[in-house]
Amino acid sequence: MKRLGRYEGIARLALLLVILPAAVYRLSLSRTLALWSEVREEQRTIAEAVADPAQPAAIPAALDTVELIARGGLLDSLGRLAADTGVEVVRYSPYRTREGDDFALRTAEIVLSGGFAPLIRTLDRLERSLPACRFLSTEFKTVRRGRQSSLQLTILVQQLTDKP
Repeated sequence: MKRLGRYEGIARLALLLVILPAAVYRLSLSRTLALWSEVREEQRTIAEAVADPAQPAAIPAALDTVELIARGGLLDSLGRLAADTGVEVVRYSPYRTREGDDFALRTAEIVLSGGFAPLIRTLDRLERSLPACRFLSTEFKTVRRGRQSSLQLTILVQQLTDKP
């Protein structure tokens, strides 16, 4: 076997001490260290924001005083929209999710039945006409009864209101 020459040991030492650590850093450690420094910077920013007393106190947001879910306002507007589009209200289930000293969080589960396009139009009109309510989720499903099938839309709506 032929040897590289007189400087083979020095070449191997340079590979071991210089090029190998550089390759390891470049291929595995550089991204980890960049993320670590980014996290540390964010922690410093959060600590400064918490410690800074010069920031004004948060102004409490005004809550709605009209309860649409508990008093049936949501169901009334839904009935008007459903009558225009040919959508049927299958189920309306209001319930209280959480209550505090000065607020009440109410949730309603609404199940509508009809064609796809009328259901989409009704959902769009509901979202536009009820800015005080937050629409959490919607789910379409096909319900089969014998040979007939119908499309149902389940909507979850929440409203945060002041306590009377």
